[in-house]
Amino acid sequence: MVKALTPNNPTDEPDPAPFKVHLLTRAGRLMRARSEPVRAFATKDEAVRFAGRQLGEHYAVYHKDRKIWPAP
Repeated sequence: MVKALTPNNPTDEPDPAPFKVHLLTRAGRLMRARSEPVRAFATKDEAVRFAGRQLGEHYAVYHKDRKIWPAP
């Protein structure tokens, strides 16, 4: 179970969408630590499908600050 204590989730509730999609560009990598993800998903399959369909930009899927797609 993933728990996320953020301003939007101040209680100790599990994160309903633990898979986050971020830009994989250099600027996106620098911003990932201090900005919101492009999209958040409840399942890995949905997140990977979304990231794989995007054209013109490179995206990465993260789970608990660990890159899971494309393979690190």
